[in-house]
Amino acid sequence: ELPLLSVFLLLILTEIMPKESVTSLKQQNQDLKDKVDALPKEITQLKEKVRVDSAITFGAEAAATSGNSINNASNDETVSRSLQYLSDEYDDLSASNSGVVDQLKALSRRLNKLSAEVTRVGNAIDEVEEYSYQFNVKIIGLPEKSSETAAETSALCVKLFQEMGAEVFLSDIDIAHRVPSRQQNGAPKPVICKFVRRLAKASVMETRQSAFQVNPSNIGLSADSVLDRVRIFDHLTPKKQHLLFEAKRFKEQNQYRFCDFQSDI
Repeated sequence: ELPLLSVFLLLILTEIMPKESVTSLKQQNQDLKDKVDALPKEITQLKEKVRVDSAITFGAEAAATSGNSINNASNDETVSRSLQYLSDEYDDLSASNSGVVDQLKALSRRLNKLSAEVTRVGNAIDEVEEYSYQFNVKIIGLPEKSSETAAETSALCVKLFQEMGAEVFLSDIDIAHRVPSRQQNGAPKPVICKFVRRLAKASVMETRQSAFQVNPSNIGLSADSVLDRVRIFDHLTPKKQHLLFEAKRFKEQNQYRFCDFQSDI
């Protein structure tokens, strides 16, 4: 595990760094990891190339010496010199290849160590992101006003939470804003609401089952607004969203009725 101080510093960076910087850092880390993962394969190919080249070189020299022996069978001294030359060349080639292989092994060990370090950094970034996402909820199905501002979205969320029975105030909200929807079906864009206190979020999650029962007029929406599709979820990190997507796809492909898990996704 990373030292506690390193984790603490990463948590501080999460608060002071723009979201774009964290995203860029993750992308750079992933790009580096991809390159490191590709290098062992290149090393293997290089080893194979050295082996094949050695075999070809030795075979060509052997063929040339053999031909020389056939054409000059009567010249024992020439044959002896050719064989000695071939033996010396083989020894030099073997020594050279041995050194190359040793260097490649050392490089492989360094790359494996670097890959492990990159993985550890990636995991630390995931932990920082996980910590940040713990303060968020995702709301779907909440009617959207035209040109709705973040302040209006925040106020709407607070009214919804209070009508649900949660003890939440505007001061408990860091920010709430709409995010693009993956499905362009005309439904309201989802809302990401970030709390400043996890206790406030916990109060919302405890009462979320009553969200669709709230009277639209009580939270400033028109009487013809519909809240029966409002749902509130934990805001999953991109990594966990991908895991959930893969789990659902596996469930559908194998025609399972349910998809269960042992801990929070």
